[in-house]
Amino acid sequence: MGDVSSPRLHCSILGSLEVRVAGRRAVIGAPKQRLLLAILLCHANAVIPSDQLIDSLWGETPPRTARKNLQVYMSALRKIVGDRISFQGWGYRISADREELDLLRFLELGRSGRAAVRSGDLATAAALLGDAVRMWRERPLEEFCHVPLVAAEVGRFTELFLSIYEDWVELEIELGRHVEALGSLDVVAARFPARERVAAARMTALSRCGRAAEALAHFEGLRRHLAGEMGIDPSPVIRQLYQAILRGDGSPPARLPGLAGAARPRTVRALANRLPRAIDDFVGREAEVRRILDEPAPVTVITGGLGAGKTSLAVHVAHLLAPRYPDGAVVIPLRRHGVPRPAADVQREILEGVGLEVAGVREDDVLASVWRSWLADRKVLLVLDDSPDESSVRMLLPGTTSSRVLVTSRGRLSGLESVARIDLDDLSTSEGVEFLSRLIGRDRVAGDLPAVLRIFRRCGLSPLVLRLLGGRLAGLRHLPLGLLAERLERTEDVLDEFVAGDVSLRRRFEECYAHPSWSHRAAFLALGALDGPVFGHEELVAALDGTEGRGERVIESLLEAGVLSIPQAETDAEVVAHSLSYAMSPLAHRFAAELGEDRNR
Repeated sequence: MGDVSSPRLHCSILGSLEVRVAGRRAVIGAPKQRLLLAILLCHANAVIPSDQLIDSLWGETPPRTARKNLQVYMSALRKIVGDRISFQGWGYRISADREELDLLRFLELGRSGRAAVRSGDLATAAALLGDAVRMWRERPLEEFCHVPLVAAEVGRFTELFLSIYEDWVELEIELGRHVEALGSLDVVAARFPARERVAAARMTALSRCGRAAEALAHFEGLRRHLAGEMGIDPSPVIRQLYQAILRGDGSPPARLPGLAGAARPRTVRALANRLPRAIDDFVGREAEVRRILDEPAPVTVITGGLGAGKTSLAVHVAHLLAPRYPDGAVVIPLRRHGVPRPAADVQREILEGVGLEVAGVREDDVLASVWRSWLADRKVLLVLDDSPDESSVRMLLPGTTSSRVLVTSRGRLSGLESVARIDLDDLSTSEGVEFLSRLIGRDRVAGDLPAVLRIFRRCGLSPLVLRLLGGRLAGLRHLPLGLLAERLERTEDVLDEFVAGDVSLRRRFEECYAHPSWSHRAAFLALGALDGPVFGHEELVAALDGTEGRGERVIESLLEAGVLSIPQAETDAEVVAHSLSYAMSPLAHRFAAELGEDRNR
């Protein structure tokens, strides 16, 4: 990302919301914009469905223009934080790293500190955990705690803060710094009077300072609070600490065996249904839907080129399958801004989300074992979206067949064994007509069907292209379809015609095909230099020979990557090499040609 689109940024949510751009505090005055940014930052690097954002901003009675207003707010926020905010088809995500968001830095310090404890380096552990504790400024995002989507996350990372604080303050006492520890213990114990670990640490520090009477008084205050607020008695461990101080048995230990587990129960929650909303205008794919629903294999791989509707099909089917999987259903994006996510990051995010304490698990193979153990006796539906390769999928597959996995990928992932495969082509002409009719109205489509067919011939029938086309035409009700067809046939910049709101076909192509490190870039440029988008076998072999290897092998790799396809009529018939042909998306071919022209200028 360039400096213009992504300025140097630091966001703080461990207290009141604060954003600094290039070292200067940014002013975000509109309450709904501030709330929107707070929600995104609470869920940094995760997609928040648009419907949930709308509910948080307007409650049960959103205005008719809520979705448009949401886009306007996002556009305004992008002017501050750059292109870190992205739209993922069903929701929005803000991408951040530990240097840009204090919460992520706090979590990293906590993980590193606990790793130092396990290795026996207590001084380093205390320093790292102390740095994490000092990042906590005040009550996080207090102005937004009436919003459930914020309150739930604030509760989660408040619990994380308390557990890190308890680890740190016990280390401070163990290292002989009990006098210094009392300053913060007085504050934290008053704010969280039911935390037995905090109470035990304060009693221990007071006792070591020769203030046994105050330590005993703190226990009495804890006992009254627990009895009055919860109807329970203090745990046996802290009662034993009280008796030891009462008897004057000497300095109590900094860490009491068994107390941490009793004070911090980790309830493992269900994954629940976290699917994005179902799309009402889903069209076609009846055979594919039925096949996935009836498929006995626990893993189904859905492949196709960019815009083929892989994710839409997977989400559509996932809603139909979800009742069979009572332990939860979730879509997991396996790329972030086009960059593959490590499987360990995905596993950690899900496991921590259901309440498992895995912050101290550093080895990937151990984490993978925890992941499979958690899935082993559950019925969960996982949608692994936009998988970059086979290894990213293998690490996330359950070890048993009680769960179901749907995988989407532009590549075929031929190395995955024992999976069912669904390969998506463009929609049929009748399906395209039906889809466009739902988007812009049946009368308008039926009134100029020849123009609609001309548009299909020029631009193809991928669901993404049709959705962008329909989204734009819905706002241009005065534009005759014939004029649009003529313009699409005439213009050289046809890709720029496919923009709807903040979704741009050109941008999607750039993310997919224009990256300098993409292994098929040279072959893709060679395709753009040919007349297309249909190519004969011999022509293609000659053009691709030497771009990545022998021509035939390059064709196979482009088929594997989903860049090329074999026209349906030929997949059902026996053909010889000289009559075989290949095809690519017309608009992808146009984009390849543009890339080649830019390179030659």
